[in-house]
Amino acid sequence: MLSTAASRIRGFRLRPPRRADVLLTLIILGLNTGGYLLPGVIPFGPWRLALEASAILPLLWRETYPVLSALVVGGMTLLVTSIVHPAQPFPYSVLVTQYTIGSVLRARTRVVMVGLFTAGNILAEILHKQTGNPEDFFVTFTLSLTSISLGLLTQSERDSAEVLADRAAAAERARIARDMHDVVGHAVALMVVQAEAGPLFVRSDPERAETAFDAISAAGRDAMTQLRALLGVLQRDDADRRDPVPTLAGLDDLVRRVRAAGLPVALEATGTPSALSPGAEAAAYRVVQEALTNTLKHARASRADVLLAWSPEALEITVADDGRGPAHGGAGNSHGGHGGHGLNGLRERLAPVGGRLSWSSPPDAGGFALTAYIPSES
Repeated sequence: MLSTAASRIRGFRLRPPRRADVLLTLIILGLNTGGYLLPGVIPFGPWRLALEASAILPLLWRETYPVLSALVVGGMTLLVTSIVHPAQPFPYSVLVTQYTIGSVLRARTRVVMVGLFTAGNILAEILHKQTGNPEDFFVTFTLSLTSISLGLLTQSERDSAEVLADRAAAAERARIARDMHDVVGHAVALMVVQAEAGPLFVRSDPERAETAFDAISAAGRDAMTQLRALLGVLQRDDADRRDPVPTLAGLDDLVRRVRAAGLPVALEATGTPSALSPGAEAAAYRVVQEALTNTLKHARASRADVLLAWSPEALEITVADDGRGPAHGGAGNSHGGHGGHGLNGLRERLAPVGGRLSWSSPPDAGGFALTAYIPSES
């Protein structure tokens, strides 16, 4: 055990102080030793100056080594109080240390350090022979309590910022996961449909078979492009150069790819387009993409219709098909809303932009109609 401790001591390397702590230490050093420049205020003495400086210089490592720095500052301040009294400058270093105790330390360590500095305050008052002066006690403990409280407030704000950052990161990861699901799911659905149809036409209709294989290749390339863009968001250097967020301008290409997969799709827009935020445009695109992908995979539909109904207040998207409807889709049918990335996933996409989702399936006529309401920017 002793050899381990000795090896740790030999391997100890003092880390350089933070730039902000260097500036703070220089300011406090100037405040505490500035009295020597005023004649008749504090008698100058090299040992006195060295002692006071030794009670301030540990602030250079107040956040790098908070406990060690606090103990040295507290101990040297008491030494200065007992030797230099009654001409001791105001202990700015102690107030800064108490602030650091509140802002950096946690749990038991903070409680112990607060107790030690409280005892140190009482001992300093005894050394100053101010125990019979309640006003002095009140000022001392008020300053200490204020410094510690400011430190606690700083730590609380820092923790709140970290929680918000973690939540934002989790939301971003969830968004990327949904986007990857949509990209991969859509591409795979197109490729599976074409791959199943291609071999049937290799001999009977070679041109149609060639078209199917071209569609598979195009779907794969498009998926790779979108995936590279999504993954680029995770790299800081690429985040500013790549924009993986889809827009409504891409619906024509989306519909073209679905048609190439063998599902006739009609795209229609009514009204005058109003302004949508980038997040709302992305959500609108993904709603259409998810609905058409589910139609391809599960509905066995002969056609699908996409209607964009614009109004000054909102965009209403309806994607309808003439397929089997949710009652016959089986357990894997996303129309039923049971899949983690089915209707629930679309609701999660629409919620941040104030949108809502509804659907219907006429029991006599079959088919499925999905409607998304997305408010415009005010």
